[in-house]
Amino acid sequence: MKNFLNFVFTIIIIISQSILSQTWVRKNEGFGFWSIEKDNLGNIYAATTGTPRGIFKSTDGGETWTNTYSSGTTNYLDISFDSFNNLYIAASGAGVLKSTDGGMTYTTIPASVFGGSTVNTVLGGSNGVLFVGVTSNGVYRSTDFGNTFTQVLSGYSIVSLQYDRFNPNFVYAGSSSTTINGFFRSTDGGITFSGPFNSINVWEILQKQDSSLLTLGTSAGYPVLKSTDFGLNWTTIGSTPAAIRGACLDLLENIYAAGNGGVYKSTNGGLSFSNFNLSFSSNKIISYQNKILVAVSGTANGGIYIHTDHTIPVELKYFTAEQLSEKVLLKWSTATELNNKGFEIERLFVSNFNNKWERIGFVEGKGTSTQQQYYQYYDEVNIPGTYKYRLKQIDFDGSFTYSDEIMIEVILSDKFILYQNYPNPFNPITTISWQSPIGGRQTIKLYDFLGREIETIVDGYYEAGKHSTFYIINSTLPSGVYFYQLRVVDSSTGNVVYKDTKKMVLIK
Repeated sequence: MKNFLNFVFTIIIIISQSILSQTWVRKNEGFGFWSIEKDNLGNIYAATTGTPRGIFKSTDGGETWTNTYSSGTTNYLDISFDSFNNLYIAASGAGVLKSTDGGMTYTTIPASVFGGSTVNTVLGGSNGVLFVGVTSNGVYRSTDFGNTFTQVLSGYSIVSLQYDRFNPNFVYAGSSSTTINGFFRSTDGGITFSGPFNSINVWEILQKQDSSLLTLGTSAGYPVLKSTDFGLNWTTIGSTPAAIRGACLDLLENIYAAGNGGVYKSTNGGLSFSNFNLSFSSNKIISYQNKILVAVSGTANGGIYIHTDHTIPVELKYFTAEQLSEKVLLKWSTATELNNKGFEIERLFVSNFNNKWERIGFVEGKGTSTQQQYYQYYDEVNIPGTYKYRLKQIDFDGSFTYSDEIMIEVILSDKFILYQNYPNPFNPITTISWQSPIGGRQTIKLYDFLGREIETIVDGYYEAGKHSTFYIINSTLPSGVYFYQLRVVDSSTGNVVYKDTKKMVLIK
């Protein structure tokens, strides 16, 4: 009898844990959501379709939300960010909304720029590159943060855009319409596209750690296709139970697919899917640390639904990279830890087009802790270029999970540079960047058109390397032309070794 009771008790625990593991928490009730995405700083944005409408922002992993923008008739179909963390939103018939200040203010790139077509998807890149996918007219590309565009693919209704995770020159696009569908790719940074290389309605493009690609969509039979040669050839490996409009991978590379009938999960690489205890019509879906967040349609059931995987033992609060001279400083923090042996630090040198991650170090964890813990690691680099980093968190039993990837552009130079602020003209926030090959006291001061000093923006000791600062203009200053001046003082001699001035324009 004792063994039987133990068996029953074990079954109850297993069932309870299974139910708990599939619990969803609803946020932002009363709104129907279509799009959701996280920025480079860990903030999450979500946007609506239907009535009422709005753009929302969360700074705490989706627990609380602030409405940053509202309009009467626009559906917000996709969200993306560039390397400067500028925000772009596909605003259907209204064009593209753009924010350079974290959603505080928005400007509009009108649909007329794209031939009057409906804007379905956006994709931000590096150094001002931006892609816009539209109905019937294909893909438009900008190299100046959306100020001007060139049409690079025509004749298709593009609903999904994605960079290759390991090669920034590869850009992927998915088409969905009643006549012409498929997967397209570019191997020259989006200047030209070729395809289609498969023929399904491609609403989502996923890429796994082994560089293989998956496409999911709304075609009859709802096939899941896989490519192991960067999109040239495809094989059907499984199917979803319903039409899919969004998908993501969790830290263990399980697949979550969202669409008609709710959210479905695959634990075998896409061979099969089962409903994950959410049956409301769903759209875009993302993973964030150990959470899955999905945009759900309709005013009755609509909202942002959040699933937290409590089986993942370490909750990562942030993971950042900063260049200090010829080193990259990695910082991360955990909110809680359970049986945490430590973190392997892995690096990928993107600029040499090699998709191989290498282990560069290990930092011991705190075992089990309910208090916030802080970690850092210095990586010495001697080749300039783009680097990616990730953490491999390892338990004492050998199980492990990966963090999100972060990216940094490493600049090794013997030159002083004061960069032009961006955006310019601006109101009220702009970014000022500079570079110094030596460490020392570095100041940036603001002057008016007559050369009168207004205020000090930067004043302190900085290591050699590239630095940036956000500057918010004094609200009492009028519109006009202003100047900012960088001075670098050699710490060993006390002499000013560099001085440069740039012009900025404030428009209110």
